[in-house]
Amino acid sequence: MASRDIKKLNQGKANLSQHNHYDLSVMKPFVKFGIGAMGAIAHTLVGIVKAIPKPHDNHDEKPGEGKIIKIS
Repeated sequence: MASRDIKKLNQGKANLSQHNHYDLSVMKPFVKFGIGAMGAIAHTLVGIVKAIPKPHDNHDEKPGEGKIIKIS
C-alpha cells in the first residue's frame, strides 16, 4: 500500500458548526416527542387530581353534624 493511501487520524480541524447542526437535526424529533408525551402525562394527572373528591365538598351538611359510624 502506498503511503499516499494511508489516512492519518486526528490531523486537521473538524468543523464543529456542522457537527452541532447535524446533532440538533437528528435529536429534534425525539425532543418534540418527549415534550408532547410530558404534556399528555401532565394533562392526565391534572384530570385525575380534579376527579378526586375533596373532604369538605358536602355543602348539605353543617360542620359538626357529620355521620357517626359505630363499630362494635
